[in-house]
Amino acid sequence: MLSRRSYLLMGAAAVSRPPLAARDEEDSGIRFLSGSRPLFTYRYSATRPKPYVHPLFAPDGLPVTQDGPRDHVHHRGLMLAWSGVDGIDFWGETNPARHGREVHVRFAKRSKTSLTSLIHWNAEGRLLLVESRTITAPQQPPDLTLLDWDSTLKAPQAVRLGTDGHIYDGLGLRVAESMDFGEVLNSNGTTTIQQANGEPAAWCAYSGKLGTGTAGIAIFDHPGNPRHPSPFFVMNDKFGYMSAAPTFREDFHLSKGQELHFRWRVAVWNGTKRREEIARLYKTWEDGRA
Repeated sequence: MLSRRSYLLMGAAAVSRPPLAARDEEDSGIRFLSGSRPLFTYRYSATRPKPYVHPLFAPDGLPVTQDGPRDHVHHRGLMLAWSGVDGIDFWGETNPARHGREVHVRFAKRSKTSLTSLIHWNAEGRLLLVESRTITAPQQPPDLTLLDWDSTLKAPQAVRLGTDGHIYDGLGLRVAESMDFGEVLNSNGTTTIQQANGEPAAWCAYSGKLGTGTAGIAIFDHPGNPRHPSPFFVMNDKFGYMSAAPTFREDFHLSKGQELHFRWRVAVWNGTKRREEIARLYKTWEDGRA
């Protein structure tokens, strides 16, 4: 039987983490926080071609993502996009004649820890996909920033969801400029870009310089996801980019009414983490323990 002191210690541990909060910002942004620490901002303005997350912060408060850098203005922090949805490009942004838009319709649910958004993937007067997207800030350990991304894509009519030759489509992020030319590590232990690019993995991590130190970012692919373990696209030669890319080798062909359901977790830390440490974080999430 637990002593009264044990119960008190357990209670203290349970309340030691700062409370989570969400607040509205200008230009259709919702910032999630752990106490006073910023975690990430979800952006859903109708003036942008897609809703996305930026900034995504490391635990020290520095952003690890970029929004619309000059070399690739369509790289929007952490985003979900495909370049070949029945031949329509939802990835690029510069040519409205051939690019679709992911339009935020409304919030089905909002709280201090999560939001659920209804998103229409529109192009040329057609509704190609209906997405239900839930972004969650789970309880935050002091040395991590955690974000859960849950998307269900439904086809109102038969549709092809693929790359049209662009293998990077899926849930991807453009890293902060200081993190360019960084390092990669995946669940298989792969540490070279050449091998990691396209290699199926339960998770993939990218690390690089941030501030006066280093930071790492991992994308976890849930075992229930289509084509798990997912191929990952990763590069560091011109800039840093990483994505869970389930259509790296093969398109999805959805019949009318068919759905695809994806769950990912994004974890950010300062400093370095070994493969075993990231694997433990993944296992904790996989088991539903955090």
